[in-house]
Amino acid sequence: MQLPDVEAFIYPPQKKSWNHIYTVEMDGSAYNKKCKSELFMITCLILERKKIMQRKKNVLVMILATVVAMLAMSVNVWAAQKNPLAQMSTKTSAVLYSAPAGMGCDYFTPEYTSKVKISVKSYNTKVVTVKGYTFERNGKYSAGYETTPIAPGNTKIKVKVTVGSKSYTRTCSYTVYKWENPLKTFKIGSKNYCSKLNKSGTVTVSEDSLNGRLVYKLKPDYTLVSMLCYTKTGDKYSAVKNIKSGKKLPQGTYGIFMQIKSRKNNKFYNVRLYTE
Repeated sequence: MQLPDVEAFIYPPQKKSWNHIYTVEMDGSAYNKKCKSELFMITCLILERKKIMQRKKNVLVMILATVVAMLAMSVNVWAAQKNPLAQMSTKTSAVLYSAPAGMGCDYFTPEYTSKVKISVKSYNTKVVTVKGYTFERNGKYSAGYETTPIAPGNTKIKVKVTVGSKSYTRTCSYTVYKWENPLKTFKIGSKNYCSKLNKSGTVTVSEDSLNGRLVYKLKPDYTLVSMLCYTKTGDKYSAVKNIKSGKKLPQGTYGIFMQIKSRKNNKFYNVRLYTE
């Protein structure tokens, strides 16, 4: 027996003697059957209630599946971070005397509720030195280490971190490249600073501010990745990005930073010039 579409009769017309006539075909015979509105409405409500219960069941299943997935992700993240040195590189390098792009450690561990200890070692302190640090913030503990290139060469550094009663060790191959001046021309106004970069990427000048047109040209094997001019006006500090060669420096410029990449070894030979 095929009933009318339930959705069309959820709210039937409010008549005391509303009837619906429909035909049922069975064994090739046709019968006219009359249903009173009360009986039909009850049937529709039962069917609708079943639909609503099924929808609620589907929603609960979806919520349960989502919770299980989130718990699984949390377990995976915890497992990935269980080893505090899991993300530490086993091979790295630095350019001697390249101007630092930032300050801080080379590597930080995740934070833990247990206290963290760290010990570090350089197998050749004439090439690179390494120093370990521990940190505490809001009742959580972490550690990190910082390297300082000393001379061109190759060596290894060893890091050991203890979290609670468990210790973890990792070794990293470390290469230090010799500094090379990546610039062919570097002038501000009438002053040429290029030769000052032959030994180091960091240059300090005894001036209150840097004024005039900035003219620079890179050597063929280098690419300028980014550039910043640091300015001060009164008590306000700001930074201007990517000043093109031949343009006048912004007023109040006290420092210039250039991030320059070598095509030969894919390393950064950064330049920083600032006033005292």
